[in-house]
Amino acid sequence: MHSKPTHMNSNESNLNKLRSLIYTSLDPLIQSDYSLLDIPDYKNIGDHLIWGGELAFLKRLPYNMSYSANWIYCQLKDIPTSNTILLQGGGNFGDIWRHHQEFRLKIISNFKQSKIVVFPQTVYYKDVEILKKDAAVFNQHPNLTVCARDAVTYEILKKYFHKNNIIMLPDMAFCLDLTEHIQTQPTNKVLLLERNDKELQQKLDIDNLLFKEDKQKQLEIRDWPRYNQSRLSEAIENTINSLDIKISKRLIKVPVINQLIDPRHGMKRRDARTNYISNGIKFINRYDTIYTTRLHGYILSVLLNKQVYMLDNSYGKNSGFYNTWMKDFEKSVFLGSVSKQQTDNLQGNSKLNTQPAV
Repeated sequence: MHSKPTHMNSNESNLNKLRSLIYTSLDPLIQSDYSLLDIPDYKNIGDHLIWGGELAFLKRLPYNMSYSANWIYCQLKDIPTSNTILLQGGGNFGDIWRHHQEFRLKIISNFKQSKIVVFPQTVYYKDVEILKKDAAVFNQHPNLTVCARDAVTYEILKKYFHKNNIIMLPDMAFCLDLTEHIQTQPTNKVLLLERNDKELQQKLDIDNLLFKEDKQKQLEIRDWPRYNQSRLSEAIENTINSLDIKISKRLIKVPVINQLIDPRHGMKRRDARTNYISNGIKFINRYDTIYTTRLHGYILSVLLNKQVYMLDNSYGKNSGFYNTWMKDFEKSVFLGSVSKQQTDNLQGNSKLNTQPAV
């Protein structure tokens, strides 16, 4: 007999419902070997959690992965046309993280004979004309499914991508079962996971953010690991990565050397997904309570059964996701946006522990 894990997730029933929805919706769409494209090879742990969830989902199916690559090193000639083409989920569908969307457009334009599935994405465009141009390319594909990650995205896709099959599903990271990593030993520490990129809404008013019980604990304000390095370290890392991309793109055209270049990571052969996910778990488990502006800081906290409070990003991605899927979850609260421009003082308001702000 297999013994049950010592620590269970208080949201186990809700998590199983989300996983079941993903399985019943996507299983019928993948009836052949497949290629998984646009996978992450960068330091955002959230995108690696999505990738890990996708692999956990696919592992259940009786088909094989024929090819996998990131957007930089993908070679179209190596993608079998008989495969179902799967495109990474996330929050880069639109005109903010444009290189990912342009890669999707290239795949969709070049593989009209193949079935394509875009894993759950949040859609956001600042320019409606770019939205219309992208939709025109998508609408020309005869067998394309796009998964919306929230209700707002679903309505946008139904309106503009009207010739595609549109379904609404939660984030693929929920396919990860992290029960064995749940810990209950208190750390007496609180994390404010504050993103520092173009999705940051505005600087937070820390004094009015924390609840009364959390003000007695040690507060640490950080972004994901490896986003907290010095400017010099970041500049050196960016230079090395840029050189790796330039060199690998040239060498990948040479048949003999091509065998040395992993299309997932360029010249750097490593299991980055496992390392990033492991680091993310260790990072979140250093704290009792998490306040986060990152969606996957929130999702990972839920998977690890933490008390978590989520704030919105710059364009409503977090609120859209929460309102679509997470209202019934325990130990999970959406706070909206707590900035210096707001006058609402949240401290000591115990009602907010159970009632999400809308």
